[in-house]
Amino acid sequence: MRLGRVAATTLVVVAAIATFSAAAPRESVPAAGAATCTPSVGPGIPAPTSVPSGIPGFHAAWYGQSGYPILCPGQVSRAVVAYYNSGSIGWYSGFDTSAFLGTWNPEPGQDQASVIGGDGTHGSPNTRWNAYNRPATVPSIGRYGTYVGPNQVAWFQFTVKAPQTPGTYRLYIRPLIEGVQWMEDYGVYWQITVLPAGDPALRVTVDTASPSTDSFVAGGVTYRYDPTDQFDYGDWLISYDQLKAIVSAGDIVDINYEPATSAVSHFNIVADLGYAPPTVTWTIGNYDGPGVTTRNDVRIDFAEPASQRGQFYAVERAPVPPGTTTCTITSGPYANPTRTNQGGGTVAEPFIDYDVPSGTYCYRAGAHNQTASATAFGYGSPMTMP
Repeated sequence: MRLGRVAATTLVVVAAIATFSAAAPRESVPAAGAATCTPSVGPGIPAPTSVPSGIPGFHAAWYGQSGYPILCPGQVSRAVVAYYNSGSIGWYSGFDTSAFLGTWNPEPGQDQASVIGGDGTHGSPNTRWNAYNRPATVPSIGRYGTYVGPNQVAWFQFTVKAPQTPGTYRLYIRPLIEGVQWMEDYGVYWQITVLPAGDPALRVTVDTASPSTDSFVAGGVTYRYDPTDQFDYGDWLISYDQLKAIVSAGDIVDINYEPATSAVSHFNIVADLGYAPPTVTWTIGNYDGPGVTTRNDVRIDFAEPASQRGQFYAVERAPVPPGTTTCTITSGPYANPTRTNQGGGTVAEPFIDYDVPSGTYCYRAGAHNQTASATAFGYGSPMTMP
């Protein structure tokens, strides 16, 4: 979505995508037909030319939002609404008095559940809101959350999902400091228009994926994607880069496909098989460069499955007892040595774990696809550092 730019001091907060869960197994996913319904997004609504400032206490002024979406039934979309802190007290996230957006009148009503978003309780769809009646808070950054001071702007982000019945739906929202007070009501709402479904999406199983060419092959057909398309992971709205990292052989994808690059295609990963594990081998040596003679570094090499060359790999290390003969998932508490390896070309680039302490260790590596529950790890043999 395109956001209007603001001239005032602005705190831009980008909400991180939470860890995904593995979707339904392949045998439970029914077949689907060809696709026609195409989503779109309207223009963003810019901020007003002036807003109040320095009002004693907690206060907020609406400060723009992204464009309203037109969706097919069941599709998801991300909403972004900005509020200017026009008061004299800062807003927080991650504390007892956090700033939230709450559901408001007339639709669905104060603190009521909505049909286009929620947390899965009180009859709402599960689009990962903070609660069924709290679409968003200021996203936390770091251990101590986020602070939005007076005369700063916070961008609240939340996800909505189109109901199955075509029509226009509105979600009225109002900012509040939880447990303290509601702030100003500017009549702000979020609107989605749901189109008739048309033919259902085409459901395919990925044969091979090629992130380097922005494409994958399913049933002998090549499907190409670009940053202008829409991408979902179940009920998650994901980015172009995340689709590239996630889609792999064996995944099941619903597609509303438009071959023209100027048109918007829709890709929804409904079953994520995950990635096949690489073969992992290690070598002890000195990789610090000239002038250093101590051989206390470990080089990890990967043999990538042919269907997923060019992926990122996360490398983890676990201390194990001397005499360990096999590395498995239960060998020890694995931890990331702080870096990831990017595969490239026909052979993945090696990973170097520098200055490894004396002891015996197991190394493992898995595709870093933000889907931990669907990632298969490859394990090396035990390694002992003198």
